[in-house]
Amino acid sequence: MNNGIWSDKYADLVFYNGEVITVNQAYEIHHAVAVKGNKIVYIGNNSGADGLIGSNTQLIDLHGRSLLPGFIDSHLHIMETGMNELGINCSFPEVTSIEEIKSKIKKAASVLPPGVWIKGWGYDHTRLKEMKHPDRWDLDEATTTHPVVISRVCGHMVTCNSRALEISGINENTADSKGGKIERFDGKPTGLLYESASAKVKNKPYTQDELMEGLKFADRKLSRMGVTSVHDAGGYGALQNRIIQEAVAGDKINTRIYIMALSLPQNKGSHEGFLNAGIGKDVGNSKLKFGAFKAAFIDGSSSAPTAAVKEPYRSNPADRGMINITQDELNDLCLKAHKVGCQVTAHAVGDQAIEMFLNAIELAQKTYPKKNCRHRIEHCAIIDLKILERIKKMGIIPVSQPAFLYYFGDGYIQNYGSRTDYMFACRSYKESGIISAASSDCPVSSPDPLIGIHTAVNRESMEGKIVGSKQKVNIMDAIRMYTINGAYASFEEHVKGSLEVGKLADMVVLSEPIMKSTLDKIKNIKVHTTVIDGKITYCRK
Repeated sequence: MNNGIWSDKYADLVFYNGEVITVNQAYEIHHAVAVKGNKIVYIGNNSGADGLIGSNTQLIDLHGRSLLPGFIDSHLHIMETGMNELGINCSFPEVTSIEEIKSKIKKAASVLPPGVWIKGWGYDHTRLKEMKHPDRWDLDEATTTHPVVISRVCGHMVTCNSRALEISGINENTADSKGGKIERFDGKPTGLLYESASAKVKNKPYTQDELMEGLKFADRKLSRMGVTSVHDAGGYGALQNRIIQEAVAGDKINTRIYIMALSLPQNKGSHEGFLNAGIGKDVGNSKLKFGAFKAAFIDGSSSAPTAAVKEPYRSNPADRGMINITQDELNDLCLKAHKVGCQVTAHAVGDQAIEMFLNAIELAQKTYPKKNCRHRIEHCAIIDLKILERIKKMGIIPVSQPAFLYYFGDGYIQNYGSRTDYMFACRSYKESGIISAASSDCPVSSPDPLIGIHTAVNRESMEGKIVGSKQKVNIMDAIRMYTINGAYASFEEHVKGSLEVGKLADMVVLSEPIMKSTLDKIKNIKVHTTVIDGKITYCRK
């Protein structure tokens, strides 16, 4: 390759000898990419890049490895992802029993002053040896001088010790909150809090410095995973958004963020202020945008399970999950947001919850007809053919978590049976012409998109069981869900999501050529290099 004299016409960065997966409309695969500043200036063969190489151009030989658009995680909780780094990891397979959880709490209590909160995350009672949730009496055996709160892997319930319940004012006389439940035994709280009831202890304040440090942790972790953009589903309210803005303005993080405004009963004033201010999809820049209005957590979790389903759980014929909001309340929220031009979304997992959201959006469109709204459904886990038709007709974007099948697939089979054939229905979306985006919902699952791509292709659980084989997609379609479809879900497909001249230079280099990988080995592929805004933010040693 030629070395010319440096001038403005030369590229800053050239990748060559690779499997360059453009994800453009023609599904083209090339060999070389050139970058100038933060934009892509060339895509094509190796020889075509020669004229863009100057003496100061950084050349990177891909040695046949894949180069893709940077991954877009269309639904995660960036601050919680980072803050978990400051807490106790109780996830499987790190932890397999309540005794191990207690041991970790005891260790933390031995070095922390009395009264300091001990927070843990990620336990899955279905994977614990005892096959039950840890309760207040279990956690009291670890410490009674420190308040303890441990989040379940789904994020929809927590378990606490007696000290945490006392500080939070939860006792036998405390009523269940709207959309929440305090589990009780003989009238006394067991420490297990469902849905909105968990807010009393889950979000005990961190300092601003701690939150900023957590955000930086998350940013570095995402870069290691090749994730260049995220759609943030919230976690620590308005304070979190202020810290994200500070971090972006001060160049303290690299990840591009599309913020969802979260509507909860306890922050009614905040979400009404958001709507009244007319903050919508066009507010912000390429690094930080304010995006979808998340109208509600309509139901619960697919893995707990507390998702609202039309037919009872296979594992419990008496249970059909939880509904956290009435249809009238949901209609009102969606109508207000749609009227002012917001992209509207909601947490809706089970088919009953999904139908509620579709009803609300249908009413909003009938009342105030608008085009290209790109309303979304977060999770959209369990559908049927009627729901599929309605999603297509209304132009709604399902945001799925294929990786959940890997982590929770065995439980899905137990709880939902044959309904897994239409669970995270990636193939049905594709065949129906529905643009669906993918995500991790981290910290519920790993933010590694390659696990999600692997699972979308194979539909295989961690234990090797096939979960809804009818919904398998090919590698390219899975990649599109984590790239261009994610960009489309945030109205940004014109600037990112594919490797095309003029688009932002957000790219990821994999450890090997993914298109040549055997399907069962996709999850073993690693990220080699991550580029955001034309700058290398991670390089594997």
